[in-house]
Amino acid sequence: MGWIWAFNIASLLLLIIAAWRWGAALERICTAALVFINVGDLIYHAVVGRWTIYASVDVGHLVIDGLIAAVFLAVAIQANRVYPLWLAAIQLVSVIAHFARDANSQVAKLAYALMDYLPYYALLIILFAAIRAHARRVRRIGPYPAWRRSSNPSPAPVPPKPPPA
Repeated sequence: MGWIWAFNIASLLLLIIAAWRWGAALERICTAALVFINVGDLIYHAVVGRWTIYASVDVGHLVIDGLIAAVFLAVAIQANRVYPLWLAAIQLVSVIAHFARDANSQVAKLAYALMDYLPYYALLIILFAAIRAHARRVRRIGPYPAWRRSSNPSPAPVPPKPPPA
């Protein structure tokens, strides 16, 4: 299994606990997406019977990365927080890595691997920091909405002025 998977599992368990203890629905959705990255990766490799390929585009990872980017983008559009935009942008780096590899086969295997995997660890750090910031804000100001409203409330209508007498 290796130390990387042990680290991933330990960090995910801590993230799940933190999200359920101090996070709101928004943090829990983002945490679930990170869990899906790991579970989806394990299922993908079990089904295809091989580890990641770096000599060409790994289509399974492209699909997983694309799905997670879509989740983060959907969350970012509706969220009443800034960090989901960061999560979406960083996850798009993983998606772009696959297209960069497809566009130019001269992209080094190490560069492809780093562009595909390093963003995951940035996502972990940002999500841990976001849960901490959320918990501090709730302690400081109390509960606040996780989601934006579709629009601002309409102003109260102004009554018409009576005609001059």
